Amino acid sequence: AARVQAMRDAAVAVRPDVLVLCHGGPIAEPEDAAHVLARTEGVAGFFGASSVERLPTERAVTEQVRAFKSLRLGA
Repeated sequence: AARVQAMRDAAVAVRPDVLVLCHGGPIAEPEDAAHVLARTEGVAGFFGASSVERLPTERAVTEQVRAFKSLRLGA
């Protein structure tokens, strides 16, 4: 959150009307974004990419594969 705030402050110092979003790195879950947004000022929101598309898909595929792997062959 401190790094996001520092980047926001630097951007606003150059251009006061800039729109700042947090994104990436350790911000992978909704709770992570909530943590950053609760601890910053002037950050307009979160831009999700892999945290919205890839990570949930990986979890779903992994769970589906586990379900198939747990099947037992009939006698």
